[in-house]
Amino acid sequence: MKKNLNAKKIAALTLAFTVLGTTAAYADVMNGEADSTTAAVLADVEETEASEAAYLTNSGKIVEISDTQDGNKVITIDNENGGLRFVVSPTTTIADRKTGSIITADQLTDGMEVAVVYGANSPMGMSMPPYLGSVSAVVANADQGFICVGLFNEDLVNTADMLQLNVDASTTILTTLGTRSILSADDIKNKNAVVFYDVTTRSIPAQTTPSFVLLLEEREAVEETNTAAVKEVEAPETVALRDAAEAKGYTVTWQGKTEPVLLEKDGIVSSVTMGSTTYVVEGDMAMTAASAPVLTDGVLYVSADVISNLK
Repeated sequence: MKKNLNAKKIAALTLAFTVLGTTAAYADVMNGEADSTTAAVLADVEETEASEAAYLTNSGKIVEISDTQDGNKVITIDNENGGLRFVVSPTTTIADRKTGSIITADQLTDGMEVAVVYGANSPMGMSMPPYLGSVSAVVANADQGFICVGLFNEDLVNTADMLQLNVDASTTILTTLGTRSILSADDIKNKNAVVFYDVTTRSIPAQTTPSFVLLLEEREAVEETNTAAVKEVEAPETVALRDAAEAKGYTVTWQGKTEPVLLEKDGIVSSVTMGSTTYVVEGDMAMTAASAPVLTDGVLYVSADVISNLK
């Protein structure tokens, strides 16, 4: 099977380079001359690797969003392949490609183009459109450029040997587990990731400077490891957000129940959102709180670890 897949890739690339012309071995990315047609061909060829991938992706325009009684959302997207319905929970990582930040499900809107990332072995209901009970991540505003989902090795080349990443300061790197560290190219090595890019060179593998990389870390593995400990611990300590944040020198801005609460200090904005355990510190570092914020008698309470992670 692998031999046949490689043959398909070689044939596709041969056709692509015949159409594009063989006079130039590389396109000059820095001067904006890289050929986006090559990227489109790469996207098509990568579909032959779907049977070997750990993660798959499905992109489309949101046509319906509905709330469930347990606090989740069921989102339906439409595309030329028939679309998809999937569940987004408060802990689902949602990254905004346009801003390079983590957002909440409430910020997803009808008509928005999204890319849905899910495990290759995820059970899928055979309805029309197909139904996924959970997904690994969602990328909002995913309607520009190209997308690649796969495992990248020590040289930042994906397993299909079709795409190599040249990460620089313009590349936004986030992770589904949340981190307080500034991520670099080394963090991508030997990891599954969602990569967005615009142009590539005509080399083999094609090279690109990605605009956005989302590392697909396994949240389930972490939760399973700590299951026993969680059962023995009482409910997480909570504190009044405004009092605790202002004591650290932050300005707190309330924007309503459906919008993030902004915490600003020294020109850097952090945020928390009601009903979501995902919060953002230092502008774009996503982290996961011990519990979601709760509004009680007009006071918003957050788990104490949120405050401890504010400088």
